[in-house]
Amino acid sequence: MEKIENIAKRYFAKEVTDRDRAIFEGAITLGAIFHQFSGIPIKKSIISLVKETIEKTMSIQPFIEKINVKINEETVRPHSHPYDYSILTGELLEIEVISKYGNSRIYLEMKYIKELDFPLMYIKKIEKL
Repeated sequence: MEKIENIAKRYFAKEVTDRDRAIFEGAITLGAIFHQFSGIPIKKSIISLVKETIEKTMSIQPFIEKINVKINEETVRPHSHPYDYSILTGELLEIEVISKYGNSRIYLEMKYIKELDFPLMYIKKIEKL
Protein backbone atom coordinates (compact mmCIF):
# COMPACT_ATOMS: atom_id res chain seq x y z
CA MET A 1 0.00 0.00 0.00
CA GLU A 2 1.28 3.44 -0.93
CA LYS A 3 2.41 5.60 1.99
CA ILE A 4 -0.52 7.83 2.95
CA GLU A 5 1.48 11.08 2.78
CA ASN A 6 2.57 10.31 -0.77
CA ILE A 7 -1.10 10.17 -1.75
CA ALA A 8 -1.80 13.54 -0.12
CA LYS A 9 1.36 15.08 -1.56
CA ARG A 10 0.15 14.43 -5.12
CA TYR A 11 -2.52 17.12 -4.62
CA PHE A 12 -0.05 19.88 -3.71
CA ALA A 13 1.76 21.81 -6.44
CA LYS A 14 5.24 20.47 -7.12
CA GLU A 15 6.69 23.86 -6.13
CA VAL A 16 5.40 23.52 -2.55
CA THR A 17 8.37 23.16 -0.22
CA ASP A 18 8.49 21.51 3.20
CA ARG A 19 8.53 25.05 4.64
CA ASP A 20 5.41 25.99 2.68
CA ARG A 21 3.63 22.86 3.81
CA ALA A 22 4.56 23.34 7.48
CA ILE A 23 3.22 26.91 7.32
CA PHE A 24 0.07 25.70 5.57
CA GLU A 25 -0.64 22.97 8.14
CA GLY A 26 0.03 25.27 11.10
CA ALA A 27 -2.09 28.08 9.65
CA ILE A 28 -5.01 25.72 9.01
CA THR A 29 -4.84 24.60 12.64
CA LEU A 30 -4.66 28.15 13.97
CA GLY A 31 -7.63 29.24 11.85
CA ALA A 32 -9.60 26.15 12.82
CA ILE A 33 -9.06 26.85 16.52
CA PHE A 34 -10.22 30.42 16.15
CA HIS A 35 -13.29 29.65 14.07
CA GLN A 36 -14.36 26.46 15.83
CA PHE A 37 -14.04 27.68 19.39
CA SER A 38 -14.92 31.38 19.15
CA GLY A 39 -18.38 31.97 20.53
CA ILE A 40 -18.53 29.09 22.99
CA PRO A 41 -19.90 30.00 26.42
CA ILE A 42 -17.28 30.04 29.17
CA LYS A 43 -16.91 30.86 32.81
CA LYS A 44 -13.82 30.91 35.00
CA SER A 45 -14.47 27.46 36.48
CA ILE A 46 -14.13 25.72 33.08
CA ILE A 47 -11.26 27.68 31.51
CA SER A 48 -8.72 24.91 32.15
CA LEU A 49 -11.08 22.35 30.58
CA VAL A 50 -11.63 24.51 27.48
CA LYS A 51 -7.86 25.09 27.14
CA GLU A 52 -7.12 21.36 27.45
CA THR A 53 -9.90 20.46 25.00
CA ILE A 54 -8.57 22.85 22.36
CA GLU A 55 -4.99 21.66 22.79
CA LYS A 56 -5.80 17.95 22.73
CA THR A 57 -8.35 17.96 19.92
CA MET A 58 -6.46 20.28 17.60
CA SER A 59 -3.12 18.53 18.10
CA ILE A 60 -4.67 15.68 16.11
CA GLN A 61 -4.39 17.85 12.98
CA PRO A 62 -1.68 16.61 10.57
CA PHE A 63 1.93 17.62 11.27
CA ILE A 64 1.19 19.53 14.47
CA GLU A 65 3.85 19.05 17.14
CA LYS A 66 2.45 21.24 19.87
CA ILE A 67 -0.38 23.62 20.71
CA ASN A 68 -0.34 25.95 23.67
CA VAL A 69 -3.52 27.86 24.51
CA LYS A 70 -3.86 30.67 27.03
CA ILE A 71 -7.24 32.14 27.89
CA ASN A 72 -7.10 35.53 29.59
CA GLU A 73 -9.00 34.75 32.80
CA GLU A 74 -8.92 38.33 34.00
CA THR A 75 -11.36 39.46 31.31
CA VAL A 76 -13.84 36.65 31.96
CA ARG A 77 -16.33 38.26 34.28
CA PRO A 78 -17.95 36.58 37.27
CA HIS A 79 -21.45 35.25 36.68
CA SER A 80 -24.36 36.31 38.82
CA HIS A 81 -27.28 34.21 37.49
CA PRO A 82 -27.94 31.20 35.20
CA TYR A 83 -28.35 33.37 32.07
CA ASP A 84 -25.06 35.15 32.66
CA TYR A 85 -21.92 33.81 31.00
CA SER A 86 -18.98 35.03 28.93
CA ILE A 87 -18.23 34.15 25.32
CA LEU A 88 -14.82 32.97 24.13
CA THR A 89 -13.48 35.55 21.66
CA GLY A 90 -10.19 36.27 19.94
CA GLU A 91 -9.53 38.98 22.51
CA LEU A 92 -9.32 36.32 25.22
CA LEU A 93 -7.06 33.89 23.35
CA GLU A 94 -3.31 33.55 22.97
CA ILE A 95 -2.38 30.52 20.91
CA GLU A 96 0.93 29.03 19.83
CA VAL A 97 0.99 26.28 17.21
CA ILE A 98 4.17 24.44 16.27
CA SER A 99 4.01 22.51 13.02
CA LYS A 100 6.68 20.32 11.45
CA TYR A 101 6.79 19.01 7.95
CA GLY A 102 9.89 17.43 6.42
CA ASN A 103 12.87 19.64 7.19
CA SER A 104 10.90 22.65 8.52
CA ARG A 105 9.46 23.56 11.90
CA ILE A 106 7.20 26.62 12.06
CA TYR A 107 6.06 28.55 15.13
CA LEU A 108 2.77 30.35 14.56
CA GLU A 109 0.89 32.50 17.01
CA MET A 110 -2.38 34.27 17.45
CA LYS A 111 -2.96 37.00 19.97
CA TYR A 112 -5.06 40.08 20.32
CA ILE A 113 -3.11 43.17 19.24
CA LYS A 114 -4.60 46.22 20.88
CA GLU A 115 -3.21 48.66 18.27
CA LEU A 116 -4.96 46.68 15.53
CA ASP A 117 -8.06 45.87 17.61
CA PHE A 118 -7.74 42.41 16.08
CA PRO A 119 -6.65 38.87 17.02
CA LEU A 120 -3.66 38.63 14.66
CA MET A 121 -2.38 35.28 13.36
CA TYR A 122 1.26 35.38 12.34
CA ILE A 123 4.44 33.37 11.78
CA LYS A 124 6.77 33.90 14.73
CA LYS A 125 9.72 31.72 13.80
CA ILE A 126 10.90 29.38 11.05
CA GLU A 127 13.45 26.63 11.67
CA LYS A 128 15.22 24.63 9.01
CA LEU A 129 16.00 21.19 10.44
